[in-house]
Amino acid sequence: MKNKAITRIAVACGLIVIVILTMPTANAQEKDYTNLLIPKGPAKTFEEHLVKTQVSKAVQETLETVLDTKPFIMLNFMRYRPHRDPTLYMRYAMAAGDGIDVEGSYTPYYASAIHDLHPAYGFDNSWDEMTMPVYSRLASYGLAQSNPAYQAGLPDRVAGTFQRHLYALKDGKQIFPATLTIQKLHDNRQGIPFKKSDVLIGEFLRFKNPNGRETFVNFAKAVSPLIEKAGGEVLLSVEADIPVVSEELWDHFTLTRYPSMDAFEQMFKSDDYIE
Repeated sequence: MKNKAITRIAVACGLIVIVILTMPTANAQEKDYTNLLIPKGPAKTFEEHLVKTQVSKAVQETLETVLDTKPFIMLNFMRYRPHRDPTLYMRYAMAAGDGIDVEGSYTPYYASAIHDLHPAYGFDNSWDEMTMPVYSRLASYGLAQSNPAYQAGLPDRVAGTFQRHLYALKDGKQIFPATLTIQKLHDNRQGIPFKKSDVLIGEFLRFKNPNGRETFVNFAKAVSPLIEKAGGEVLLSVEADIPVVSEELWDHFTLTRYPSMDAFEQMFKSDDYIE
C-alpha cells in the first residue's frame, strides 16, 4: 500500500468530535485478521450491501474463540440510508436497545456528524454518526446480537444503514499517557468527559514494520507537551483489536480532547508540531 494522507471524519453531539484515520504503509498486528476484512468500494448489490453493514459469520466465529476476559469498546461509525436521515436507523436503535442493555452494555459517548468542515483539511464528511458502546466481554456482544429484542430491530438497520465501520478496541500498552482506560469506563460506567465547546480527536494508526510503533512512541513523547500546552488531554490510548466490519486493519486508537477547534488547529499548524 502506498503511504496515504490523513483522512478525517467529523462527528458531534453537543460538542465537536473529529475522528482521524491515519494510514501508514504496513500493518504490524500480531494476529492476521485479513480474512475478516470487507471489500473496498461502494456496494452495487443487496448482498454486497449486507456485507457492508452486517457482522459476518467469520467474524462471529472469531469473536467466539478469542480470549474473552476483559471489557472492550465496539467503536461504530454509521452512514445512514437515506444519507444523513436517521429515521429508519433509530427505529432499529429503539428496538435493539433493550437487547443490548440486558447484557450490561452502556454507551459513554455517541455523536452526530458535522458536514461543513473545510475540505482543505481532508475531512471525510460522508459518515453520519459515531457510537462507543462498552461491553463487559466479547461474549456479551454476541449474546446481545442473538437477543430477540435486538433481532427485532435488524430489518430497520439493514434498510436504514448505507455502510458501517465497526472495530473492537481493547486496553493494551499505551502510546500516549491517557487519563481513561476501557476498564475504568466499564467499572465506573462513566461518560466521556467534555464541555460543549470541546473538540475530540480520534486517530486510528497502523504502524510500519519493523520499528514503526517504537518510532511513533518517540513522536508521542514529543507531542504530549504540545497537547498539554494547547489545553488538551489524551483520554484513551488503546489497541485496535478485531475488524468487525472494516475495510482496513488497524493497530491502535487514540482519543484526545481539546478545548476548541481553534486550539487544535493552532497546535496542528504550529512549528513545534511540524518539527
